[in-house]
Amino acid sequence: MNGADRLRTAFLGIATRRIVAEYLRMLALVMFILLAIAWTIDLARHFAPIRQDAADRGLATLSILLPYLVYRGVDILVRLLPFAVFFGVFLAEILRRARLESVILAASGATPIRLAAPVLIFGAVVGTLAYKLEATWRPAAIEAQVALGHGDYAARFRPRWIDNVWFVSGDLAVRADLLRSDPPILRDALIFEGLKDPQLSSILAAAHLEPAGTDFAWQLRGVERWDPSAGGAASQPAEDIVLSLDILRDQVTHYGVPPIYLPTGTVERLRLIRNAPAAVTEAEATLWRRRLSWALPFAMALIAVALARRGYSGRQINLLRTIALGTLGFVAVVSVRVFRTVADLGGMPAPVAVPVSLLGLVLVATVLIWRET
Repeated sequence: MNGADRLRTAFLGIATRRIVAEYLRMLALVMFILLAIAWTIDLARHFAPIRQDAADRGLATLSILLPYLVYRGVDILVRLLPFAVFFGVFLAEILRRARLESVILAASGATPIRLAAPVLIFGAVVGTLAYKLEATWRPAAIEAQVALGHGDYAARFRPRWIDNVWFVSGDLAVRADLLRSDPPILRDALIFEGLKDPQLSSILAAAHLEPAGTDFAWQLRGVERWDPSAGGAASQPAEDIVLSLDILRDQVTHYGVPPIYLPTGTVERLRLIRNAPAAVTEAEATLWRRRLSWALPFAMALIAVALARRGYSGRQINLLRTIALGTLGFVAVVSVRVFRTVADLGGMPAPVAVPVSLLGLVLVATVLIWRET
């Protein structure tokens, strides 16, 4: 058998297909259990408002409940998929070892690439799903849930007025009430110029600010002007003007909404924000998370295989060791989240934190598998 045939057998052989199918079945089972638990906890708080809303509108409860469960399910899948991947593959490997499938495959002289092929295929399939969930489906589901009007996201991110918001950039500060909507509106605004000087150079008041069509351009309506150098003279009406402010339209439209819940195009635009470095850092971390979301299932599956193989002493499973290894895998999943949180908070650059968390798992798993073989 030449190299091409061995490679084809490694990736398309019966054994590989069986292993991948086993991984996917166990992943589906674990994910279903986690999803059912999460839905149950969520509905304990939100079922009554959904039922009351349906009754008030003369609708069947399921007409609101089913879409709500779908939207919440997408968000839950994103959050719990790494745990489901690890424990699904971990359990699948333990079952394969109990049936001696992995022992027979290793004794038959399987090459390293043949042993790695199922993990690569599984990682590619689930990684594609993870990327679509993270980058496309969850933002759409969050938006749909807000439009539905039920659940925590609807309460947190619905269009509404937010009072006394400050935007500070360089020598200028803006205080206003904002309407988080599309298009956004600022009302009862005060614009202070000359913050770095001993005395403010001017104060503008505007009844409304609206986007003027280009980035950072805002139309001021109902304008009044104070001149602090005039000894506190009364304000004077002024003409409506278009003013360049370091306030991005998307920044107001999605005020208070974490970038992980926003479409990728919007997140890319949030990197243009000039007056909130923390928001730019979080947007950058979100983009890096999405770029590498396809690799997370592969890393989780690889560490699961490496740990599961160490749960046996000969042909006998060591139950305490297996439980400890499962706990270690749980810690590995959490460590990835810790690195991502550190990147969100600016404690470590996102181009470093996100790849390092995944490469670390792959390296540890590779060493464990190499030492076993």
